[in-house]
Amino acid sequence: MFSTSVLFRFFLLALGLSLGLAACSTSGRAFHTSDLEQIKVGQTTLEQASAILDAEPDNIYMQGDGSALAVWAHKASLVTDAIYFRRELWLDFGPDGKFSRVVKSTNVPTRSLQPVAAPHTSVQNAAGPADNSPMGNMSQAPLYAPAVSYSLSPQ
Repeated sequence: MFSTSVLFRFFLLALGLSLGLAACSTSGRAFHTSDLEQIKVGQTTLEQASAILDAEPDNIYMQGDGSALAVWAHKASLVTDAIYFRRELWLDFGPDGKFSRVVKSTNVPTRSLQPVAAPHTSVQNAAGPADNSPMGNMSQAPLYAPAVSYSLSPQ
């Protein structure tokens, strides 16, 4: 019915496909970033962001104040980490349910998600008067100021 060479070729093809597929792995859900500019600070809800990204988040971390941190992640590996693809997008939604900021992004262009500052705003810092540069006059500002200090001596 089948010659030995045809069966051998079929065996090699099946072996090659099985080895090739065994070397691939994916985790998370693929999400689309082509319409990312539609996500607006103070306007977009988590449900709307999911629709814009065309995927549900992999994880949603609810906070005590009603805010939420939503994580979209997709990772793929071919030939056991020889070719590796990773994208993550962590979005924070305030207690009102509206998008507030990008917490973290990996291989996702998030420039369109950042709030745009007015071009001529003044920045006041602890070192002195207002400075019109985007970072203010940081030359005199302290580099480290602890938020909480504890006494090391016993009471």
